Amino acid sequence: MNTFKLRKQLKRRWRRWKRTAWMAVALITITVLAGSGLSISSHVQRLLTTHFGEAKAVMGLAEPEAQVTEKAQMVLKQLGTDPHRLTRVVLETRYICGIETEQLGRLTNSQLEALLLQHPEWEPELKSTDLVQISQQIDDLSPLCKEKAYISVDAVGNLNLYEGRPTKEKVIRTFFQMDVGSLESSLPEGVLEQLQQGIRVQDKDEYNSVISTFSDYALDREYEAAQPVQSGG
Repeated sequence: MNTFKLRKQLKRRWRRWKRTAWMAVALITITVLAGSGLSISSHVQRLLTTHFGEAKAVMGLAEPEAQVTEKAQMVLKQLGTDPHRLTRVVLETRYICGIETEQLGRLTNSQLEALLLQHPEWEPELKSTDLVQISQQIDDLSPLCKEKAYISVDAVGNLNLYEGRPTKEKVIRTFFQMDVGSLESSLPEGVLEQLQQGIRVQDKDEYNSVISTFSDYALDREYEAAQPVQSGG
């Protein structure tokens, strides 16, 4: 290789390195300014972000184009291709205690698709030609349960979750039937009475702790807890 070609290659590599380094500095600058809460003029911001896509590619930051889940694609296909069609969308949030429903309004297919792209963990279901229900699972108590939930035992030994005091008999969920005789003879005095009056649970840890404590007295060791019922929202 002659000296002229070698010089030309070195210059080309130097220009490429400078461009990559400048883009890296630009990205870092945006991050630092945004993190510190400082404002960036529109002109400077445009200069820093003009080649953002190129910077991602050069620096190996490119990501594959996001797509909705297969189930979401099926629902969107069932809704048809009319861009002006509006479909009522409902979000159902299922907690370990309680279910809440929220009306999201009437959305076009593109709006619904954008929503499902933002939340790939949500599961849509076409309930009718005019209604899509989206479900999500939250591993926690619902706000209503945190405010009002009690765990107690009824007259036949069922361990239940109640909305409010057990005297109101508003059962949210039944876990299992207990051997009350064994429970009464094994636990310290007053525990059964406390359970009959209702044990207040305000978070997931308290909820799990109470169930775990009394599951030792379940008549069916292989019990499978019933699904929660609607508790309002």
